[in-house]
Amino acid sequence: MIPTPGAVALPSALPDTSPALRACLFALSGARFAVDVRSAREVAVFDDLTAVPRAPRLLLGVANLRGTVVPIVDVGPLLDLPELRPARTVRTLVLRDGPLLAAVAVETVLGLEPFDDVLSPDGPTAPRGLASPLLVSGWITWAGETLALLNVPRILAVLRATLGADGPAGRSES
Repeated sequence: MIPTPGAVALPSALPDTSPALRACLFALSGARFAVDVRSAREVAVFDDLTAVPRAPRLLLGVANLRGTVVPIVDVGPLLDLPELRPARTVRTLVLRDGPLLAAVAVETVLGLEPFDDVLSPDGPTAPRGLASPLLVSGWITWAGETLALLNVPRILAVLRATLGADGPAGRSES
């Protein structure tokens, strides 16, 4: 290509300035966690749960979310936190991985934040004892605190195995 006098050469590709991760931050039993926003579908508040007889303790009940029966679950015990004692109204973060769907009971949703640095889940600087290492896909720093970035596909797989494939295991119809 012949340069034109006074022309400015543009780079062939602009550098990617998007963050490495956008995460949804939430609190559960006083601890803060994050999930990749690609797995977080929405925040939903349920006023009425339907109990499931003889269900595992992780299953708080099921509820109707726009025509889909969704399991409402307590992931606290999976993360070495105390069991949740839900009030009549339950705030949840709805998580999805492919056909698996579950509404995780949370205390509060703190917001959506971009993160440029995600630490390896098992690297030398990774915190120990803050969450089950099998359920963590990385670590991020927010407001001076190190938060576990939860591995949503693995959590939903554990919930499905715990709740049983034939029960309210969280398979969505869409």
